[in-house]
Formats: sequence, structure tokens, C-alpha cells
Amino acid sequence: MKTTRLLSACYVLFILIAIAAGCKQDAINKPNVTNTNAPGVVSNVTVVNLNGKAALTYTLPGDKDLLYVKAVYQIGPGRTEEVKASNYSNTLTVVGFGDTLAHTVQLYAVNSSEVASAPVTVTVNPLTPAINLARRSLKVIATFGGFSLTCNNPTQENLAIIPLVDTTGKGKWVQTLGMDNVYSNAPVINSIERGQPAITRKYAFVVRDRWLNFSDTLFTSLTPLFEQLLPKSSWSNYVLPNDATLLYSYTNLPQIFDGNFNPGWPNILFTVENAGTPQMVTLDLGKAHVFSRFQINPFLEVGNVYYVRGNQKDFEIWGSNNPNLNGALDASWTLLTTCHVVKPSGSASGTETAADQAYAKSGWQFDFPVLSQSYRYVRIRSLQNWQGSYFMSMGEFTLWGN
Repeated sequence: MKTTRLLSACYVLFILIAIAAGCKQDAINKPNVTNTNAPGVVSNVTVVNLNGKAALTYTLPGDKDLLYVKAVYQIGPGRTEEVKASNYSNTLTVVGFGDTLAHTVQLYAVNSSEVASAPVTVTVNPLTPAINLARRSLKVIATFGGFSLTCNNPTQENLAIIPLVDTTGKGKWVQTLGMDNVYSNAPVINSIERGQPAITRKYAFVVRDRWLNFSDTLFTSLTPLFEQLLPKSSWSNYVLPNDATLLYSYTNLPQIFDGNFNPGWPNILFTVENAGTPQMVTLDLGKAHVFSRFQINPFLEVGNVYYVRGNQKDFEIWGSNNPNLNGALDASWTLLTTCHVVKPSGSASGTETAADQAYAKSGWQFDFPVLSQSYRYVRIRSLQNWQGSYFMSMGEFTLWGN
């Protein structure tokens, strides 16, 4: 009986402590003093107009319980935005404008009881927004299997370039399978879209920002160049002096054009690990081709990792039609592109996310600059592997073009 009464008393005590704790927590989340009086207004407001936005500087009111300043404004009909700045700052930036028109901004001082002051009204005249800067500089040209586009984004705003095509010729604009938006905040945006047929069609391009402002539309007719996967049946190993020394006779160059995209050991190219200078290997394609893109499938190393040891990180692709037989990388060769493999996760070597693994397994793919010259001989030159040295490992090499 005593035990029962003791347990009941403990239970009641526990409930009382919980209630007290809850009340105490509620008290912490509320201001100590409720102030229903509106704070003073901000003053001495100055405006600096920027691209698609404006920076406002002001003098704060002297209220001791001032919590923040907020700006309320419209970026378009029925599209209201609100920006807040704490009482530790005397500046805020109003953003999201898709034009250069005059916009009214109302500034409120707000105290800790969420009571706002009377508004102070200022007018901003934002400069040319990022969507229009990008649109004015947007250039689109036909390339293999699609088109390449480039534009300037000097404010490094988050932009989306939306491609559309009139597949029927009747003004019905759509995004076909594989035609994706281009998302970037780079100062210069470059992208190549593939999967388009080699026929003349009308295309349209529009630039959008994260506030759903849209630029004017660029309309153009494009005829993508025919692109195909270059057959490997005519490829062969073209051994020249200065080419890399193989680790074993069977880890040789033909392993990278045998059609096995995810091979295991030893069905790979693997060169000697003590190489002290950049290493290269040479392919004979059997006839000259104009190249559009290529893909390298790395070797899956012990531990089920790709971004390690001899797999390519920084490398070059060279082309020739009449290579010097002494093996020199001289004027008989043309540098076609320099490439750097970037892990999607950005993590250090030895750490690989699911995205890193999927990217490697599908193959590291790179576009060539728009080329007009065809080449029969190709050299892959390793500048640095994931170990930080020069030896090469590779599972498969693939080319597209015509």
C-alpha cells in the first residue's frame, strides 16, 4: 500500500514538473514585456539602384525593443515581396525586379511585440535585371545533334534558360524528350543540348529567374548537324615513341575500345605506376572523323571506388592526320580540348557519394569545341590522375561525331 501511494505521489510530482517546464518554455518564447506602442520610423533613407534590385540604407529609430526592419513591395501585379533586416543592421536589399520601372517600397520598423511603425515610402528604379542581360547576350548556334548556347550573367544570378521547339511548324512550342532547361549562376553560361534531329526547325529561348520573371523570347531557325556514335570496329592501337609503357602486356590500349563500358581487372588500360611525366596513348580510328563529344569510363578500383589512383582527373585530347613518327607532341598534332573531371559531391578523393558513383559508372562525358577539321589519329594525354601522379587507368573510351 505504501509503495502504491509513493508511486502516485511521484506521478503527480512528475506532472507538475512537466507543466512548470512547459510554462517556462512558453515564457522563454515570449517577450518579457508586451509593448503595444508602435516604434518610431526609419529615417535618412538612401537608395542605390542595382541590376534587378536596390540597396536601401537608413537610420534606425531609437526604440530599445526594436527587433527588425522590413520592406514590403511589389515586383509585378499581385506579386508582393517582403524582405527583413535585423536591428543589428541599417541596410537591406530589395530583390526580384524583372524590369527597370519605378517601384514603391514601404519600410516598417517592428518591435519585439511584432508591432509595426507607420510606413516610410521610397521609390527604387532597378537597373537592367539579370534575365535581360543574359537575353541580350544570348547566342545559339547549331552543333552536332543539337545546339550550343552561351550568354553573359555578370551579376551571377541563378538563371534558367528554357529551350523550346516548334515540332509541327504551327507555332506550338514544346520541350521534346531530352531537351532540358539550363540552370546556372556562372558569370558566363555555356551549354550544349543534344538529341535533336538533323532537320531545320524553329527554336525559341527564354531566360527566367527564381522570382519567375521572364525575358523576351529569342526565336531562331536551326539545323543541327548529324551526329552518330563512331563505330570502334576500325580502331586500332597506334604505338608511337613516347607513348606510355603498359603495366602488363594484357592491360593494353585495345581494352578501351572493346565495348565493355564497366570492365573489371584486368580488362582495362593500365600503365606503369612509376611514370614521372604526363603519359599518353595513341589511337588510329581507321579514317578521319569530325568529333562532337567523347566519354571516358573509369576503372572501378578495389573498394568499389572510381575517383582514386590512375583514373583520369586532368587530361588532354589531341588530334592528327599525319603524326610525326618520332612520337613528339609537335606541330603535327592539334590540341582539341583540355578536360577536368569534377565529382558531383565535390568531396575529397576516397569519399564517394551515390551521385559520384552514378556519374562515374555512366561515364565522364565531355563536349569538344565546335570543330570543322576531321582527324584520324587521337591521343589521350594524362596530366594528373586522382592519385596526383601521371600513370593511366581506363575502362572504355567512346567518341561521337560524323
